[in-house]
Amino acid sequence: MNPMPTHEHAMHRTAAMNTTLRAAATTTRRRARRGFSLIEMLVALGICSALLTATLVSLTASFRAYQSTTEQASTHVIGRVVMHRVMALVRNGVGFGPLPSDPREESVATDEMTFMDDLDREITLRLDRQNKILYMEVEGGGEQILLEGVRGPTDEDGTDLGAFQLEYRNGFKLVRASFDLTVEADDNADIAIEGNDVVPIRLVGSTAPRRIVW
Repeated sequence: MNPMPTHEHAMHRTAAMNTTLRAAATTTRRRARRGFSLIEMLVALGICSALLTATLVSLTASFRAYQSTTEQASTHVIGRVVMHRVMALVRNGVGFGPLPSDPREESVATDEMTFMDDLDREITLRLDRQNKILYMEVEGGGEQILLEGVRGPTDEDGTDLGAFQLEYRNGFKLVRASFDLTVEADDNADIAIEGNDVVPIRLVGSTAPRRIVW
């Protein structure tokens, strides 16, 4: 049997190599078309869930912090407006009460005070400690809510001290009225991530009546 010519051997080798390359290319294309496995999908979903959870927690904390700041700023502004209004009424008022039970006493601490305004109407300011509301009543009308979430001062033992400190001269002439109130921010501001620690706002003011009747 005669050996195969050299050029035929080369042709056979080339054909074999082409077949091998085509088989390899087909295998590669099949592998490229293969989808993700179940484990890979679960891992990807777990990573996405963790990222979304972290993002939502961060957004929730931001919204709650914004709500807390807004509530406290709003309460502070409203409280200051109320204090200015009350002090303006006192500056233009006369006939203040209650008077000291003893004419020799110079001050009275109380949660309710009365006086006459510049229109000769009786004005009553009253702090309702139980409901934490500051009321104002004008003669001829009902009580109006000036401020909610209000607390009066207390001593170290928790005993109530008067929210209105009235200083008199000669037992009946008011020379100075001081106010000491603490206002809590809106109770609806639930700041769970901050431990529900809403900082109260203390409102302190003092004024003297201009229309002193001698």
